[in-house]
Amino acid sequence: MSAKKQTKFLKKRQKTAASPANRPDRPAAAARRNTGAPSPGAKIPLAKKAPKRPESPLFDKNNLMEIIARVFLLAMVFLFPLAIGPEKYANITHFKNSLFYVIASLGFCSVIVAMVFKVIFTPSDKFQIETPKLNVTDIAVLCYWGFLLISALLSPYKEVAFNGQGVRNDGFIIQSFYVGVYFVISHILRLKKFDLNIYCFGGTAVAALVMLHFFGIDVLETGFAKPNWETGLLFMGPMGNINLTSYFVTVALTLAAGIYITRQQLSFDRFGAVILSCFALMLWAELNLNTDAGIVAMGVVILVAMPLMLISFERVGRFLAVMSTALGVIAFNRLVVKTWVLEEDFGTVGVLTILAALVTGAAAALISTGVIRLRIAPRTLLSATLTIDGVAVIGTLVAAFFAAGSQKSGVLYELGQMLYHGNFNDHFGTNRLFTWKRTLRLAGKKPIFGSGPDSFCTVFNKVYGEESSVFFGGRNLDKAHNEYLQLLICSGITGLGAFLTFIGSLVARTFRRATDNPLLVCCGAAVVAYAVHAFFGYSLPINSPLMWVLFGLAGAAVRSESPDNV
Repeated sequence: MSAKKQTKFLKKRQKTAASPANRPDRPAAAARRNTGAPSPGAKIPLAKKAPKRPESPLFDKNNLMEIIARVFLLAMVFLFPLAIGPEKYANITHFKNSLFYVIASLGFCSVIVAMVFKVIFTPSDKFQIETPKLNVTDIAVLCYWGFLLISALLSPYKEVAFNGQGVRNDGFIIQSFYVGVYFVISHILRLKKFDLNIYCFGGTAVAALVMLHFFGIDVLETGFAKPNWETGLLFMGPMGNINLTSYFVTVALTLAAGIYITRQQLSFDRFGAVILSCFALMLWAELNLNTDAGIVAMGVVILVAMPLMLISFERVGRFLAVMSTALGVIAFNRLVVKTWVLEEDFGTVGVLTILAALVTGAAAALISTGVIRLRIAPRTLLSATLTIDGVAVIGTLVAAFFAAGSQKSGVLYELGQMLYHGNFNDHFGTNRLFTWKRTLRLAGKKPIFGSGPDSFCTVFNKVYGEESSVFFGGRNLDKAHNEYLQLLICSGITGLGAFLTFIGSLVARTFRRATDNPLLVCCGAAVVAYAVHAFFGYSLPINSPLMWVLFGLAGAAVRSESPDNV
């Protein structure tokens, strides 16, 4: 090697030996450099968060089944309750019955076709058979359907048991459709805030038509154009009978209140003014439908759901806003209907209602604007709300005690008479006690599977037909005016037990995870409202399809893994 090349080689070797990567005192530094690890003291860039899975649009074009389920929901919430038919009230039950069959059949057939298309067009290497995951609620409703089938097969009145009692149909076939509605919505729909809000909007549309009709504005052209206080009409709005209308309005306004308190309104309704207005209109309609079942249901919902909803001080403020709105509606209704129209005295009660509305409204405003800020632990809030519940129950019992001796009518008077005087007058509960007492006497005749779905009319009138005809002025009963007693007679303890398990598990599962997903407590409260209302009501093709839609929404909420899915 020449001297020139040797000098160049030695310089290169010295340079390599002096590099930090080859220094014996920096082995870790070399390792870090070779592996790309950062050196001590170096700023470590924050790892980028995984992008959040974008929320699917309202109609996910990649999920045909969900598109069908949501279209079905929209049809059931808007088309079904608002349509009234060309014969108006003269044949409204038959029309609703037929319309439900059409909508449900189209929905079920569409789901089946979509499943077939999925099987045909899915590549064989990607095709997987998904086994439906059934929870306790699903199993309970399947047992309910199975017991209904056994009851119908064993019934001595098979035609009625399968097809129902005329147009007021509650037979096995239509109840099978109800169960199908539950499964389509609960298993296919990925619940979103939109779904509960749209249910409320459907109830609001019905409430608006009810109040227009109440004031004599006959938008539906039913032929009853005079104001309700002149006619005493028991039919208002597109759902006919006020008791059936109250079912839908009560559960919808319960949902609206829950949505506002838990801040689950839609994005365009930033401050919740729209959903709170829906609540106000539906409450106004419920006050003038004037059904004891609806009023009692709302009271029970407040007692049951308040401890689960009010888990933060912010929600307390929003609850006060709902209460202020409710008191304002009560005062407004008293002023407009009682004082202005019926020329009754506004009275001290009216003044106190306005003052209470102003006080609760001011407190809600101070909390929402941050003027009043308190840090209250959820456990403390739970204890406080449970204490309020206890005081409310005791107060109601005390009021019933005094009302029983000082009044001659009203819910508190009847409650006090039954609790403290053992007086179960046949006329109590708008004559319902007459039916309930005699229905219980029939329960032991076919206790296991009952006499068959919708056979109550035949069974009851065989024994008490003449007595009830005299009591009700020539009219025979075809319903027990209590869904649970109706099931006990028609489907026995098996059918009633399965249905109670279904409703109970639905409520329990929604309330158990209420803190994880705000929509759960809204659904659970609405199901409680139904359960209380059903104690005084009956199932018809006019109202029951909407209740099973509600059950489906609650089931879909239970199936949600987290709030991100809604």
